[in-house]
Amino acid sequence: MKNGDKNFLRVEVGGLIKDNKENPIVLLKGAENEEVLPIWIGHAEALSIDLQLQGKTFDRPLTHDLLKTAVESLGATVAKVAVTELRDNIFYAKIYIQRGTEVYAIDARPSDSIALAIRTQSPIYVSESVFETHKHAVEEKHDDSDEELRKYLRDLDPGDF
Repeated sequence: MKNGDKNFLRVEVGGLIKDNKENPIVLLKGAENEEVLPIWIGHAEALSIDLQLQGKTFDRPLTHDLLKTAVESLGATVAKVAVTELRDNIFYAKIYIQRGTEVYAIDARPSDSIALAIRTQSPIYVSESVFETHKHAVEEKHDDSDEELRKYLRDLDPGDF
C-alpha cells in the first residue's frame, strides 16, 4: 500500500499482552516475518479485540460491532485500516471506508481501527517508517526467543517509545 510518498507494510494482530503495570499492548507483526510493533491501548479496546480474536460475542453489540453494522448498513465496506504515524508518543491511524467508487479516510485511534479491521476481516497496514523505527528498538535489545520478547515488551514503559 502507498499513501502519497509513504510506504506501508501489511501486518497482522500477533496477540495481546500486558506491561508490568497491567496496561494492555496489542502486538502487530509483519505478515512476512516475526518482527512486532507494540502499541499500548485502552482496556476497553483490548477486551473488544480479545473477544473477537477468541470468537466470543456479547448479547448486545459492543461499540466496534455497532460501527461495523453502521458501515455495512450504509452500503459500505472497510477497505483497510492503517497506522499512519507516531507523533509525540501517540500513534495515529485511519480507517478507509469504501462505498462504490468513493473511498473515505477517517481519522481514528489504532485500537479502534484494529478492533474494526478484525471484525470486518479487513487488511491492517503500518507505515513502514513507524514499523521500522520501533521494531529496531525491540531488535536491539532481544534475540529471537518469543518468550523473552514477550517479557521484554511486558516490562516496557510506553514512554520508551
